[in-house]
Amino acid sequence: CYPDGALYKDYMRALDGILPQVSGKILWRSPVYGQTVGQQLLHEILAVWYPSHQAFLDLRDVPGSEENFRLREEAVEAAVIHRCDGGVAPFCS
Repeated sequence: CYPDGALYKDYMRALDGILPQVSGKILWRSPVYGQTVGQQLLHEILAVWYPSHQAFLDLRDVPGSEENFRLREEAVEAAVIHRCDGGVAPFCS
């Protein structure tokens, strides 16, 4: 169970092990303490940087990825992936 369960910790260790193989890295992780809009139950948000979209796609094929994805299936009830621009987008005025 997030964040202190052994299974979740194993998943995060596995992710930390495969990200460098595609030159990706976790930029930050933050627990979610609530939300003001919507009904989606979230426990944590991760920001992961990849050097390219192809690097993100290649993650499934690197050594250790099978174990990582198996652990994710067991440890994470629901996951949503958003592809974002790596830069800071200006707000409309």
